[in-house]
Amino acid sequence: MKRFVLVLLVTVPVGILAAQSAEDIVRRADGVMDYETAYMEARMVNTDRFGAKIIEYRGWASGTNFLMEFTSDAEYGQKILRTGDRIYHFFPDSESVFTKNRGDSILGLISYDDITDENELLDTYDVSLAGEEQIRGVPCFVIHMQVKRGKRVAYPVQTVWIARDTYTIWRVEMFTRNNQPLKTMEIREVAEYDGVQMAVDILLTDEVRTGVTSEIFVQDVELNGIIPDSLFTRRELTR
Repeated sequence: MKRFVLVLLVTVPVGILAAQSAEDIVRRADGVMDYETAYMEARMVNTDRFGAKIIEYRGWASGTNFLMEFTSDAEYGQKILRTGDRIYHFFPDSESVFTKNRGDSILGLISYDDITDENELLDTYDVSLAGEEQIRGVPCFVIHMQVKRGKRVAYPVQTVWIARDTYTIWRVEMFTRNNQPLKTMEIREVAEYDGVQMAVDILLTDEVRTGVTSEIFVQDVELNGIIPDSLFTRRELTR
């Protein structure tokens, strides 16, 4: 489902046929991509015990590559690039580029592992249908996911709420292998751009540290425009 590319762009898949099993539901939510390229403007509000900090940015995405450019005053000119399985962070004041590694924070509650895992969910997790519940008045399938033996992931256990009629992901709870809560993602609002449903208000909650959250508010989206491949290069990163 590549949920954490929501740092750049959050798309929620739309289903057509009724799913018959947990595997069918997950396959539909994991496999539908209704755009080839995207441009987005958004802001993130990161809150912890010291208060709230607002970060504004714009981003470009094509396939698994993306480039973020910060536009808020304190971070102005910083860029984050993902190309292939590498992530780079550029700081204009020192003209330095740092490579992000496994376990590093990328932005707010988004980590390196969140946005570099390209494995299909059904290759990584055993899934089961735990029932049905409503989220914000929307009837949802509740899917339980347990990592398969021998697989290494950031979140070994997950519970996912997927809308019964549209296959929109409305909530994800992430746990350790021993079912200790790690992180929760909740989609609070969805809007439509060029026929594609987009999550435009997202809340991430750190379940380990009290009062630590990241909120993402999408302000503008343009889909399937022309974005040159040269944009997703280290050379472009330092311009």
